[in-house]
Amino acid sequence: ILLPGEQIYSKYNGVWNLSADQGNLGQFVITNVRIVWFAQLTESFNVSLPWTQIKCIRVRESKYGIAIVLETSEFSGSYVLGFRIENVDEVFKELSSLFATFKQKPVYGV
Repeated sequence: ILLPGEQIYSKYNGVWNLSADQGNLGQFVITNVRIVWFAQLTESFNVSLPWTQIKCIRVRESKYGIAIVLETSEFSGSYVLGFRIENVDEVFKELSSLFATFKQKPVYGV
């Protein structure tokens, strides 16, 4: 469900959430307000991460291969979330660009 003023920019299927030393396959959705990931088999296993809670975005090696890593701010719990995705460089560029845009002109979805 989209928030007021929220627009979907991209959707990626076949994205692995690398939390808890296991991989879970799901869909990754990028909007102007947040990044969402949800498991394909159990939609109750999901992540909704507003841009305002992101501290940094980077690419690094994991035991599952190259992954996009999203680190949340201290205020948001200092979580480190990893996602294994096809075309990691392209998705990283998109996320980095949107994150920079959000920092310049935040959209809070309200």
